[in-house]
Amino acid sequence: MAKFCHACGASLPDGAVFCHDCGQALPQESPAKKTAPVEPRDSSRLHAVPRVAPAPTRGNGAYVAWFLFYFIFFSVITLGIAIPFFLVTTGLAFSPLAEKLWRNVSGVRPLRLQREKERLLPLFKGVYTGAYEADPNLSKGIRLYIKEDMNINAFAFGKSTLVITRGSLELLNDECLKGFIAHEFGHFSHGDTKAILLSTVSNLFMSFIMTKLTDRKNRLESEDKGGFLKWLIDIFYYLFKAIDSIAGLFLMRTSRRNEYLADQFANKSGFGKDLSDVLLEIYSVSVSKPQSVKEQLNSTHPDITLRIERLEKALY
Repeated sequence: MAKFCHACGASLPDGAVFCHDCGQALPQESPAKKTAPVEPRDSSRLHAVPRVAPAPTRGNGAYVAWFLFYFIFFSVITLGIAIPFFLVTTGLAFSPLAEKLWRNVSGVRPLRLQREKERLLPLFKGVYTGAYEADPNLSKGIRLYIKEDMNINAFAFGKSTLVITRGSLELLNDECLKGFIAHEFGHFSHGDTKAILLSTVSNLFMSFIMTKLTDRKNRLESEDKGGFLKWLIDIFYYLFKAIDSIAGLFLMRTSRRNEYLADQFANKSGFGKDLSDVLLEIYSVSVSKPQSVKEQLNSTHPDITLRIERLEKALY
């Protein structure tokens, strides 16, 4: 019986688990059997790379708490009126439509050129196999995209968008690209991209509050008006500024921890050496000055030398 890709309609050979035209993972016929969504990797690679025990994932509690705080706060001060707006906004943020819209406005595109497909799809499938072995619950619908940016970078977004920059494609070798991709699979495995979506919804409401308070505060100051109203607005303004600053520190700390966990996932998947190599490549061309304590606390990523050190300890 002929099989066709549900994403692009291409004809598929028997036993195919990936579409060779668009790279889409295909549904497995036997859900009881845990089968990797791609062809088996070269067994020699499995023995060449040390395996490590899975790191305990402590969750993304800071992101969830940030979301719940604003959900409860808005519900209380609006007597429940904000609840449907919050729920609708959250639903939209997690929808495939919002993810597609984000890709369109961010310069993220699917693989189009033949040379991109011939080079990247085999790499992507190979890493997908290792990631699926490390986490059999990993989504089978993750797709690879390219961002038109000449900086070396890779990132994950939403439920299924894994992105590498065109700069990475042009400047890195295949092994380094595998390390990048494996790290991003780690973010999907740990639920980091979903947690960031929750934080994004909270930040939208936070921005709305701060904009209104700032406008009202500036208007009263320009009109040289004081009194109880200005005093009350000032209290709310500086209270929210303080909450935002404190919450930001916790969110950045969680983000840095998630980078370490994604590095560990890449190593567990069999691509720790590749990731270490690409981090060393980035470090070798980095000319940024050392970060201050404040910059470190507000950074989404740990110092790259710390990441390399941890990977090297796990590898050697």
